[in-house]
Amino acid sequence: MKNAINHAPGLFQLNNIEIEILISGIGILNTTYSLLDYLTAHKPDAWIQAGIGGAFDRSLEIGEVYVIESELLLDFGAQDKDGSIVNQFELGWANADEFPFSDGKMLCPYISSEISIPFASGMTSIHSHGFQETIDRIDKGLHGQVESMEGAAFFYVSLMKNIPFLSLRSISNFVESRDTSKWNIPLAINIINAKLITLLKENSWLDNWVSKKGPLGY
Repeated sequence: MKNAINHAPGLFQLNNIEIEILISGIGILNTTYSLLDYLTAHKPDAWIQAGIGGAFDRSLEIGEVYVIESELLLDFGAQDKDGSIVNQFELGWANADEFPFSDGKMLCPYISSEISIPFASGMTSIHSHGFQETIDRIDKGLHGQVESMEGAAFFYVSLMKNIPFLSLRSISNFVESRDTSKWNIPLAINIINAKLITLLKENSWLDNWVSKKGPLGY
């Protein structure tokens, strides 16, 4: 990280911010374990998730970075006889309006108007979707604009542990009938790295965010 002092592997000092890099791994299980394992020995003032994702919403742009304002977990529930998924709220396993949920989604209450990055909603799956019939089914129900395989785990742990958080996703591809020749993962990775570094350098928003230990609102 340019202009940052490297104190130890994965640990940097940038201006007045100490930054520790945690690679959580791919998927819900790896992310949940990595975050909870990290918290056994650390107590961060705040943390930021940065990754790539697929755009379910065609109005989003490949290579663009979005702040994820909400997350939901796809396909967690029971499969009905017609192939549709009865979600956890419909099954009565959880209340769609009971913390950490609001109308079936988990919301990020820490988004600041000082951050000049567009917002988008997220959804998390155990796998990336590439079968058109399934994509069409998802489109008819509760869903987000950006698909990932880690976002909901990060939101859930952050909200339950009361840790200020922010989630960023850069778009590598559209969620459509699987064709990896249309994907641009290197572009998405380069863009989000640059955006994250810029965001951390322009950190007046982060000082306020951490010191308040709570939502700044829009």
